[in-house]
Amino acid sequence: MIHNDAVQVVQPDLHYNGGFIRAIRVARMAAQAGISVMPHMSGEGTGCVDVLQFASCTPNIGAFHKYKGGLPQTGPWYDPPLRLKDGAINVPTGPGLGITPQADILKDAKPLE
Repeated sequence: MIHNDAVQVVQPDLHYNGGFIRAIRVARMAAQAGISVMPHMSGEGTGCVDVLQFASCTPNIGAFHKYKGGLPQTGPWYDPPLRLKDGAINVPTGPGLGITPQADILKDAKPLE
């Protein structure tokens, strides 16, 4: 699609498109073609943190992104909390995704059957 000039923006999905490595490969191909990247966000939960981390290291990231957090801050969910202010969200800088889920985040989770 990029090679054939069929898209004006690319939207790799970090969960369904092979993770960060493939999404970064797509972003690099798009950058060579002068195309912006606005990742598709397929899930909730830590999906917004995945997108934040990806966006923070992608030079040709687009200006607008979907945020499914639903709250202006996620203090009850993550440490450090994600804070939405003036249309921007802080990018966590800790190990891994940069967040530590709160201990009770999965208290009501049930195993898949």
